[in-house]
Amino acid sequence: MDNLNLYHILGVAKNATADDIKKNYRKLAKEFHPDKNPNTADKFKEISFAYEVLSDPAKRRIYDRYGIRGLQEGAENGMGTSEFFTQWFGGINDGKVLIKLELTLEEIYTGGSKKRLQYKRQKLCDKCNGEGGPPQGRETCETCEGVGHRPAFTFMGMASFDVPCSSCDGRGFTIKESMRCKKCTGSGFMEEQMHRDIVVERGVPHMLKLPFAHEGHQLRNGEYGDLFVVIVQVEHPFFRRRHANLYMGDIEINLTEALCGYTYCFKHLNGRQVCMTTKPGEVLRHNNIKMMKGIGMPVFSKPEDHGDLFVQFKVKFPPDGFATPEQLATLETVLPPRVKIPAPAGAQHVEMTDYTPQPRLPDTDDEDEAHFNGVQCQTT
Repeated sequence: MDNLNLYHILGVAKNATADDIKKNYRKLAKEFHPDKNPNTADKFKEISFAYEVLSDPAKRRIYDRYGIRGLQEGAENGMGTSEFFTQWFGGINDGKVLIKLELTLEEIYTGGSKKRLQYKRQKLCDKCNGEGGPPQGRETCETCEGVGHRPAFTFMGMASFDVPCSSCDGRGFTIKESMRCKKCTGSGFMEEQMHRDIVVERGVPHMLKLPFAHEGHQLRNGEYGDLFVVIVQVEHPFFRRRHANLYMGDIEINLTEALCGYTYCFKHLNGRQVCMTTKPGEVLRHNNIKMMKGIGMPVFSKPEDHGDLFVQFKVKFPPDGFATPEQLATLETVLPPRVKIPAPAGAQHVEMTDYTPQPRLPDTDDEDEAHFNGVQCQTT
């Protein structure tokens, strides 16, 4: 499917106008409609798909720039496949409303705050009772030929499925412009401003979906769909969260602190000060990870329980020449002794210098550099 030329399918030039595209689509749709010739179903699918993309300025722009692959991947905004079909092909009109509630880690940790969310939903027009206009104003929908639905496609092959026609909202007819309801402009629906209060529970998980029955869009049969509030955890500058555990950013300490005891205080998510301390002689090694049990996030649905808090230490060594020979001699009396390795007779004495790995080119054959770059990646 990647090689489909949508302009060729509709028989128009790449600079074709919207009227040209619509005119050719109508001509081809009548010629290849499966109701007239069942053997042309696949061709009709291609024609319908080409028109779906080229008749929409946003989709056409993405196709012109990225091709079919760009449509598949939602190239301009990184949307996922399900979001792509929901936004572009309409999905199944079940009345669902999805809104996002962003919360800070502090709000999730403490809980109890009340959030008022504003959203809009559709309801049947009270002037035309959702009809969009009088019965005598109805015209057969040109997009779906009156069937009320049209094919959409998965992008892995040409598997198709039917979705409600976006031009007539699945009714199979539209209303003549001169006879459309002035209040809803012929759609049969109006917007209604709504609100929903949410009380934040302690430890509520990221991406939790909270359902509220019958608070979504009203359908043509008069029933209401559901409202879903999705909890979105805002990124924190200091803490990272995984379930009920917290992870602090790397803490840099010097060699003295690593060997002789260290105290670090920080402000926790509930505002209290927490201090962690190591005892003199307790060695904090480079990349050491320490755990503080029960200092993490409240456990959702069990807020009296808490996860753990983890912190990783980075030991910063002193620069060359940090001490005099006398100080170094004193230091050797405290630190573990050096291993004495006598140099064999006639051994060559060489000087070592610091090595800084360079970015490796894709076609490099320098195995030594590749090796050390790999080591660097594993230890940083």
